[in-house]
Amino acid sequence: MLWGFQLEFKQSLRTKKLWVILGIMILLYIPVFYIMKRSGVEDLTVEGAMTFLIQFVTGMAGFFIGILALLIGATAINSEIEKGTLRVAMSKPIKRLSYIGGKFLAHSAVLLMALLISTLVGVLGVVYLGAPLSGQLVVDVLLLNMLLLLAMIQLVALGYILSTLIRSSSSALGAALVLAFVMFLIMPNIVGYLVIRDTINNPNQDMMQLQKEYTTKYLFYVPTSQVGIITRDVGTLTGTPGGFSNVAAEYRGMAYAIRNNLTNFGILVGLTIVYLGIGFYRFLRMDLR
Repeated sequence: MLWGFQLEFKQSLRTKKLWVILGIMILLYIPVFYIMKRSGVEDLTVEGAMTFLIQFVTGMAGFFIGILALLIGATAINSEIEKGTLRVAMSKPIKRLSYIGGKFLAHSAVLLMALLISTLVGVLGVVYLGAPLSGQLVVDVLLLNMLLLLAMIQLVALGYILSTLIRSSSSALGAALVLAFVMFLIMPNIVGYLVIRDTINNPNQDMMQLQKEYTTKYLFYVPTSQVGIITRDVGTLTGTPGGFSNVAAEYRGMAYAIRNNLTNFGILVGLTIVYLGIGFYRFLRMDLR
């Protein structure tokens, strides 16, 4: 497994995928800081900084990084078969399980490295805007990025299934893009329509609660939607629409949000394990010629 990890990790460092992910992760924060700075935000508290940061970053990260993670997994196996490198690797005294396990650990390490750098950028950014550097700030930004990491790992694992089912890497890329379009755009819009329809039919129904119930029930396979439900409970914004300076934040924290949404967090963890189990099983059984 260590050999497979080292091989995949070095290859990932030499490819553009890592740098694209890293660049997007860093750029995700720039609009947040720019808008807040232009709006005259000063002397931010930790609570205010994190509330703004979470609301902006999770939406962008869910779309761009989710697609990238799915594409990484969708070409993890079939591209190695096409290039012939997998046959060379299997000629060495290494088991298939060790090889795929090392590859998965390497992909996770690459994503983790990108997220840690993004965490550093996020912390420095909100400190620059006036938030005090504290343990709570560091921990909560780290928890936010670790939650995103879990969602990305699930999408990588889903990509592994595609990579073992579709032998052509180009076809797998196309299938992954179609799947991403359905998961991130079509299905959430359909669920949003159902929420609005049922709220109109039953005016006494709490729309936010119904949104949470329907997302948990009908979008359990969309990890970014589950992350959105969790982070929604981190804090709330109140105030007049005159600008950011008129807005007050009620902050509860990332740990509270996770504890208050254990079902959604469990879906993230459980479905990741299921996808990995299917992907690993497929790899162990597939013809590598």
